[in-house]
Amino acid sequence: MATDAQRKHLHALATELYKYRGQLDYPPGDRRDGRDWYSFHLTETQALTILKHGGRLQFDCSEFDAWLLKCAGLWPWSSPGWTGSHLATLPHYSDPRAAFVGALVVFGPGGGHHEAMVYTPDPKNGNPMIVSHGRPGLDLIRLRDEAARQPPGITMLSIAHL
Repeated sequence: MATDAQRKHLHALATELYKYRGQLDYPPGDRRDGRDWYSFHLTETQALTILKHGGRLQFDCSEFDAWLLKCAGLWPWSSPGWTGSHLATLPHYSDPRAAFVGALVVFGPGGGHHEAMVYTPDPKNGNPMIVSHGRPGLDLIRLRDEAARQPPGITMLSIAHL
C-alpha cells in the first residue's frame, strides 16, 4: 500500500531531480540501451551522487517513473517494464481529480504514447502538476498542457496497492 511517506518521498525526489534536469537524457531514437539499464539499477543515493558530480543519467518515460517508484520502495519488479505493461498491470481510473502524488498518467490510445507521474494533485479542477520525462530534461507541467502535446487519450494508473 502506498503510504503518505512514500508519496512525500516521490515528490521530494522529483523536486531534487528537477534541479539536475539538464543532466537527464532520453534514449536516442526512443530506444533503450545500456545507459538505461545502468541508470534504472542505481539506488537513489548513487544516482544523486552521479548528478551532483556532473554526471548524466538516461531513462525513457516509463522507466523514469518505475525508477522513482523503486526509490520510494513501491516498485515490486526487478525491471522497469514499459508504458503498455504498466497499463496491463496497474488499476485504471479516469478522473484526474482522484489522483494523488505518484499516480501514473498515460497519454495516447492502445499501449500508450507517453507516461508521466502526478507531482501535485488538483482534487478541485482535475489538472494536477505532473513530472514528465518524455525528452531530454524534465518538465513540471500541468496535465492539460502535456495532454495538448500528446495523442488524444488520458488513462490514470493507481499505485495505491503497489
